[in-house]
Amino acid sequence: MKSDELTGYYTYRSFLNRQDPVDDFNRIRFAEAELFLNVQIDGTIFGTLSFPAEPGAQEKQFMDINGKVENLLDQLTLEFDGQGRLNTEIFDYLYRYSGTVAHTWEKGTDQKLSLVGTVLRGQDHGSGTQIAKAGATASFVAVRREFVEPREIEGVAIIPSALSMLASKSHRLRHMVFHTIRAVWNYLNEADKTKISNLGWGLDRPPFTQNGALDLSNGAGEDFLFMHRMMIKMVRDEYVSQGIPYIESWKVLPKPQVPQFSYSDQDDPANPGKKIYHLSIPDSGFMIPPGPADDLSIKFLKSQDYFFSVMSQLEKQFRNPRFLIVLSLGALGNLLEFAIHNQMHMRWSSISRDPINDQPKVREDFDFDDKWSSPKYDYLGEFYSSHVNPIFWRLHGWVDDRIGDWFNAHEVSAPGEIKPLEYKGISWFKPGKWVQAVKPFYWHETHNHQNNNSQDNNEEDTKIMLKVLDIIKNAFPNDTPVSRILLIRTKYGLSSFMRAIELSQAK
Repeated sequence: MKSDELTGYYTYRSFLNRQDPVDDFNRIRFAEAELFLNVQIDGTIFGTLSFPAEPGAQEKQFMDINGKVENLLDQLTLEFDGQGRLNTEIFDYLYRYSGTVAHTWEKGTDQKLSLVGTVLRGQDHGSGTQIAKAGATASFVAVRREFVEPREIEGVAIIPSALSMLASKSHRLRHMVFHTIRAVWNYLNEADKTKISNLGWGLDRPPFTQNGALDLSNGAGEDFLFMHRMMIKMVRDEYVSQGIPYIESWKVLPKPQVPQFSYSDQDDPANPGKKIYHLSIPDSGFMIPPGPADDLSIKFLKSQDYFFSVMSQLEKQFRNPRFLIVLSLGALGNLLEFAIHNQMHMRWSSISRDPINDQPKVREDFDFDDKWSSPKYDYLGEFYSSHVNPIFWRLHGWVDDRIGDWFNAHEVSAPGEIKPLEYKGISWFKPGKWVQAVKPFYWHETHNHQNNNSQDNNEEDTKIMLKVLDIIKNAFPNDTPVSRILLIRTKYGLSSFMRAIELSQAK
């Protein structure tokens, strides 16, 4: 086990080391709290110890954690201090912790990762008759909790009416068919392309050239951007109809150290001059979930090294006007999709699970059993389910905001050269020097976008889309992971991104 694998939430309990038997555990109770550890690759620890221990409590008091993990003779040991935050009721708390990772039994069942150790009170705290003296010691056990999925956090979860719409088989298929066709189009023979086109799902602008390179010249990225802007409008309209503020997009990409539950300070009415921390829903739900232990590529995408060396650098470029003014809208869309968007999906994806028994399981590409339409199946790493995950809308809000940056950069460089217009009810741009598609991608015409709950349209759409996918299924060997080809081809996005960087620097 590596030190950074200790990152996560724990239920922390400490107890007094009394030698006499007790008939009430509370007689030896020292403390119970929520421990959040964020462990860096180099073993550096930071995080929090908070009270009460309840996950997502509306109010909390915090101690800030700093320390180090060492690997001694294949045994991970932890040394860290906890200091109460300034201007809070527990500002004078100072505790020191020393522990190890508890043994895991080879034949044990339902074991939880646990930390065991001792704690020392580092200084007096309290006042009057309530002074707790320095030097007191206790033992502790910290049991790691299961990751809390964003859908389980009230206020982060998608509202029920929108969730019901997005989790339906018809909406799942629309998202999957769009991306799958873009992934496989150049691999299909002409007969299959014709069959798919006759069903209304032909592709005018494949994102890749015949030799597999990302195409930055044909406007394919416009379809990616327009389709997802259309999806955003669809969900926003549902929120507006319910009188609920729409989901906030990420303004900046969440850093590796963010917790799943975020808190902001407010005045503590019970303690004048002191602060207490309140749960901040708009900033919660962004923690990096654990991924499959044996998938090194996904593990790398989730790492702190990847974020700081690659993803944060990409984010800077996609906000850089000098870079944006050399890009057409189609080039912007293709670069966003394949240089950063796909990686964002995998970085924030949890382990795929069977929605019935909650066991780890990856849906087969052409398995459309009704169980996969459960709202619980919101795996961010594949097209049939990603849009059901609350993170999808924050992630794609960030992607969509880059269109505004692109437009503003061109407006400064050449005012009026790009002209806004409305297409199919979507704010878009008139074709010209920087915009190519006269008709960017829109749902198949049988789908009534203004009436998303039309059962007749949904059933007809579903039959058509299943026919399209059946054509694709028969075109590939059984062992080809069709719906994941786009994720595999990420390397083309990064190489094309570097070429675009060179163009911007030469501008």
